[in-house]
Amino acid sequence: MSLDTATFPLVWMRRNGRDTQAELAEFSTLLARAEPFVLMTDRSVGDEGEEHDRDARTQVALWKRDNREALKQWVKGMIMLEPDDAKRAAAEEFAEYGAKFWGYPILVATDEATGRMLAQTLLSK
Repeated sequence: MSLDTATFPLVWMRRNGRDTQAELAEFSTLLARAEPFVLMTDRSVGDEGEEHDRDARTQVALWKRDNREALKQWVKGMIMLEPDDAKRAAAEEFAEYGAKFWGYPILVATDEATGRMLAQTLLSK
């Protein structure tokens, strides 16, 4: 994943590379800005190549533990864009689990316009 901050405070998560440490360093840099933001992604749940190996999952869990307070303070939520009905149902199931794991709301929208409106609502809280 890479983080595209061109439309900050909407931060796009893009698929890119498999270097977990570099990805987490990029996320740490974003948190260090100390400004609220919302993550946006158009990657579907179960996209090919999205599964992390055990070591990567461990790295993510440890990083999340160490950054829990910053995540809580600065990440106002995540919006997953999913126009496909069947994939949206899977995304909504993932969102429930993901929100518990990450500690911020994860919402699913059918299109970018709806996603942007949801993001603005999260940012205004």
